[in-house]
Amino acid sequence: MIGIKKGTEPQDLTRLRQSTEAEGLSPREAYRRLRNPLKEQVRQSLIQEQGGLCAYCMCRIPREDVDPNIAPIIIEHIIPRVPVDGRDVGQGLDYNNLLAVCHGNKASYGEHQFIDLTCDAHRGNTEFRKINPCIPETLSSIVYSVDGKIDAIDPDVRFDLVDTLNLNCPSSPLIAERKSALDSLIDELGNVTEENILDYCIMILSEFRAETEQKTPYVGILIWYLESLITTLSST
Repeated sequence: MIGIKKGTEPQDLTRLRQSTEAEGLSPREAYRRLRNPLKEQVRQSLIQEQGGLCAYCMCRIPREDVDPNIAPIIIEHIIPRVPVDGRDVGQGLDYNNLLAVCHGNKASYGEHQFIDLTCDAHRGNTEFRKINPCIPETLSSIVYSVDGKIDAIDPDVRFDLVDTLNLNCPSSPLIAERKSALDSLIDELGNVTEENILDYCIMILSEFRAETEQKTPYVGILIWYLESLITTLSST
């Protein structure tokens, strides 16, 4: 998971939010007013600013393996539309509260149980303890392992990632796909000479960080690995 820089919201969403606020609608009621074609416009705007990746697991969205009976891309609310404490901060149509996420390993006809779900599908109405992809500082303690698992030094962040979002779900492809992305990077680095490896790592790290329109799937683990390797190489 990496930070997301929010762009400008669609003007029609601004007008819709203002009208629902004037009516005094709840976040849930307000969001129900978001329909196509505006809903699709918002979805595409979110996908574009996220570089075509799920805000949580960082897979390419939509995935090619999505069941045709399942919505391939979901509009997610960072603060739930109906939080447990009932607070209303206008989160239903607040563009800064919206993310695009994958289908969460769902399958049709109840083929997958709750333990098989990831991302928003597993999170449900649970509030995050700390993480917010739109606030990069909340993601700073995230680490990975070379076998593709995600973790965090901060216990609250770890809970959000592993327990709430289930990003290490063993029955989903996430761990294997992260590992595959990292293995490809490691293979690439294996072709670089020892005297050039540090400069090469710095160069491709800069390229990954600069990606915008079509970011590399699972780029979070790639950035983590390069940063760790650069630190090691720089100290020797």
